[in-house]
Amino acid sequence: MSQAMKTISPTLERPAIGGRFEFAGYLPAILPLIGAALLVTARIKAGPSAVPNDGTLVVLALLSYIIAAAALMTNLWAPISFLQRLGVWVGSVGVFFNLSGWLVRWVAAGDRENWIRMTNQITGEYHFWWFFSYIPFANLYDLSIAFSFGAGIATMLLSHRENGRFVGALSLPLMSLILLLAVFIGNNFINLPPVLDSYWRPIHVGVASLSYGVALVSFALAVVYLLKDGVRTEQMTIAAAVALVGVYVLVWLMGGIKAFNPFTLSYSLNPVVLQPGGAFNSGARVTLPGVGTLLTLGIGMLLAAAVAAGLGLYRGVTAADRWGRWLLRGSLALQAAGVFLLFYRLKTMTGISSLIDQSQYYQIGKTLMSREAANQSAQDLVNIGANWIRNAGATLVLDARGNPVEIAAVLTLVVVTLFLVLFGIRPERIRESLPALEKIDSMIYKTVGVAFAGLAILLVTGAVWANESWGRYWGWDAKETGALVAWLAYAGYLHTRIAHSWSGRRSAYFALVGFLLVIFTYLGVSYILPGLHSYA
Repeated sequence: MSQAMKTISPTLERPAIGGRFEFAGYLPAILPLIGAALLVTARIKAGPSAVPNDGTLVVLALLSYIIAAAALMTNLWAPISFLQRLGVWVGSVGVFFNLSGWLVRWVAAGDRENWIRMTNQITGEYHFWWFFSYIPFANLYDLSIAFSFGAGIATMLLSHRENGRFVGALSLPLMSLILLLAVFIGNNFINLPPVLDSYWRPIHVGVASLSYGVALVSFALAVVYLLKDGVRTEQMTIAAAVALVGVYVLVWLMGGIKAFNPFTLSYSLNPVVLQPGGAFNSGARVTLPGVGTLLTLGIGMLLAAAVAAGLGLYRGVTAADRWGRWLLRGSLALQAAGVFLLFYRLKTMTGISSLIDQSQYYQIGKTLMSREAANQSAQDLVNIGANWIRNAGATLVLDARGNPVEIAAVLTLVVVTLFLVLFGIRPERIRESLPALEKIDSMIYKTVGVAFAGLAILLVTGAVWANESWGRYWGWDAKETGALVAWLAYAGYLHTRIAHSWSGRRSAYFALVGFLLVIFTYLGVSYILPGLHSYA
């Protein structure tokens, strides 16, 4: 009997212990919400001087995410419970700062206009949703903060158990890149077009940002699955090189590549005039000496590493693997040097107007005239550009806020290369530290299911809002089409899994493609493709 009680008693105690630890596991997701609510309450009650502004809070969130990512990444090679807990809790602090920055910006947006949207300025009608009309979803900065928060809260929810805490090792670096883009964009407020001042805006864009965040986490899980399933670093290097060339060519064909030209070894940025409302882009380009050379060499070595990986994998050249690893490390070093030089040039280059050639005056004039440029002759546009340079050229500077996507793209490539280098260091140790494939596959399935449902709501609410604002439910606008294609990718994931019993690698590839389409929808419309959503 005593032996039986020894056997049974642990089982009887487990539900109570499990219940207690289950709740404790969710604290990293719950406490940031409570803390952010308290902080924004202090902002409302005590005024703007009582708490940091949204820009400072976003930078603090970024730093927290980077520290947490470093701890959780290190934990993959040297599993230590302290590092795991540190990563999760510092990540939780980052979510707190992230959400707090967004909420403080909400209140600041209302204070900026003295909350005048309580009534319609034309009809005098009272807006029952007036408080929500100030929800900060007016530009890409606002969306990026919410995007990162969506990924952060999803990561914390998945980390409630010890075998789910690996998620942040990849999702946190990606979230850091999103927040870094927000920092580059700048936290200036913009005046929302009146046609978009609708109660559907916070619903539609809020669902979009949270869905994007969950999609980011599913992408991170898919990469982890492939690592666990034995996909070699060489295969990832080849995939990264193919994706790099493919994206570059695609964006170049759409007219979006202006900063980096590998054929002339040049890297150029738009000089801007910094104003209280943001950075005014003149349309000119200024080359940063040396940056393009370093980046071209770095990318060339990445492509060479991919060739070496192919020779090792498919031709059996034994020395190719070793050369591929060294080429990859050399690529990382050159790219990092290029980024360092880029920021050094941003800080030190002066006399910008003297670096603008007369051949650019036409483009400057065209940018200044915007939609009216079609009514001007080529010579008139040249004269407009020349006059503007004479009058305002002294105020031109190089600044990240005028070139957020170009700089973020370079940093993203550095991070991807860093991951490839790290994944090549004792990959068997990483696989041992990760949970079973079935567990990771199940997590991908759950996150993709949430992202799919969120994107479906996004499409429906967007259609209703479009009909209210533009008089039609669907117009094949660039962002509408991109969101539909991303949703169809996730629909393909669920269909093949449910109807054809797909799982494992094939499903993981679907999750990867789905998120890449989400990123294209998130950035491509605002910076490459013209459309009704380009106001963001």
